[in-house]
Amino acid sequence: MTQDDQRVPAPAEAAPPQRVLGGRYLLEERIASGGMATVWRAHDETLARTVAVKLLHEHLTADEALRERFRREAVAAAKLGHPGIVGIYDTGARADHTYLVMEYVDGETLRDLLAERGRLDVETAAAIGVQVADALGYAHARGLVHRDVKPANILVGRDGSVKIADFGIAKVAESARDLTQTGTVLGTAAYVSPEQVRGDPVDGRADQYGLACVLYEALTGRRPFEAEAPMAMAAQRLTEDPLPLRAVRPDVPKGLDDVIMRGLVRDADGRYDDVRDLGSALGPWASATPAILVAPPDDEETAELAADAAVDERPARSFLRSEGTWLAPVIALLVVAATLIGVGLATGVLESDRVPSLTASDQGQVEPGADPLADPVVLEVEGIEAFDPVEVDGYAGGDAAENDQQLPYMVDGDPDTAWQTERYEDVDFGNLKPGVGAILDLGAPHELVSATVQTQTPGISYELRVADAPHTDADEWTVAGEITDAAESEDVTLRAASGRYVLVYIVPPLAEIEGGARATISDVELQGEPE
Repeated sequence: MTQDDQRVPAPAEAAPPQRVLGGRYLLEERIASGGMATVWRAHDETLARTVAVKLLHEHLTADEALRERFRREAVAAAKLGHPGIVGIYDTGARADHTYLVMEYVDGETLRDLLAERGRLDVETAAAIGVQVADALGYAHARGLVHRDVKPANILVGRDGSVKIADFGIAKVAESARDLTQTGTVLGTAAYVSPEQVRGDPVDGRADQYGLACVLYEALTGRRPFEAEAPMAMAAQRLTEDPLPLRAVRPDVPKGLDDVIMRGLVRDADGRYDDVRDLGSALGPWASATPAILVAPPDDEETAELAADAAVDERPARSFLRSEGTWLAPVIALLVVAATLIGVGLATGVLESDRVPSLTASDQGQVEPGADPLADPVVLEVEGIEAFDPVEVDGYAGGDAAENDQQLPYMVDGDPDTAWQTERYEDVDFGNLKPGVGAILDLGAPHELVSATVQTQTPGISYELRVADAPHTDADEWTVAGEITDAAESEDVTLRAASGRYVLVYIVPPLAEIEGGARATISDVELQGEPE
């Protein structure tokens, strides 16, 4: 959406003459309207699913060159398979209508939320920024720049998901107008980068500037620049810097203020080299799980109570889910052992002085020559990074990143949080690569005994590989264990495993999801020789 789209009720006369497009998309309700198009919620009668249909306004449809550019940009944007980007399914032209079929997000735009709430808390705003930065970085790595990052193009789902819409479509909008046209720039002027105002070539740093503007507004309730006329607002950023966030909202942490203000530097060279660097810098202030922002229709009070209950319940539930996975079997084994010892003593098979003591005076004692691997400990992970090699024999290769901001979730001990792969076209990674994963750095070499791996996408397959160096070629790692058709939690025995680095390597098939395929790893615990 290339203007600040506003959600509107659907008057009966607002329906286009043709209610079914392409013989399959039944238009049901108009949900937004902007400077280029009207957006409808529709039903795909072929695949029996809800979709969003963007209809170009009639005066734009009449421009044949614009229609073709719209189609080409839609095709380019449709290749972006990322959970943080609204998916594009189809495009077409019928009669007087040129349209785009997109993923339907059940929720609201960030523009709607800010209109309702004024501003967001620090943790939620930072969490939104992290997710949007990751989606933008994914697109930039594939040669696409959004050009129109703003609250109206950021969708927040009722499930807590955050997605950015209209990739590539903003480029079409630029061909249909320029910044000097009266009445067409209001939505863009508040977030446009200085290089766009000057008409200079743009790259991903322009989107970084737009995202920083969005976060500034989300935290303070006001835009970085304010003026009565759109052109005056756009021109201000050529000669002025906005007030620091803390001058508008003193409770914003200074470090967070510094991060966002760096994204708002007038000279693109002074910003972060990559928008994902901005996302990583936001990480320390981002909530692990985005707050419930969008309430169910007509029931906001219920949603608030549910959110409060979820917060109150989380520590106990997280403990039971994470600690209970190992505590229950341990207790069971102790009960069995105690029973067997009791029977042995009663029958004379065991002598009391030969039964190991569990008193404090005996703890920590190890028999001379005892195998340290007989009593493994949980190993601490000191670092983690994505494994997505750019060059892979026989494949197109990756981009050296894979939802990096989520990687800490793999080793935080909480199965409720998870790292997930990017969304791929099919379960075979779209034939782009043989696998993808994460490298866990133990800080020093260890003898490894076993691992416990948990996933929120059961049915996936993965391998645990070990090495003394973080190789970029998967074949240079030693395969120590593998799981096919994984359950939610798997205990993996590691064979011939010694090294400092452990690669959690996801291999086909991925789990099928709507619009593609992906995998998740929610927790990895490694056991081995103590230092």
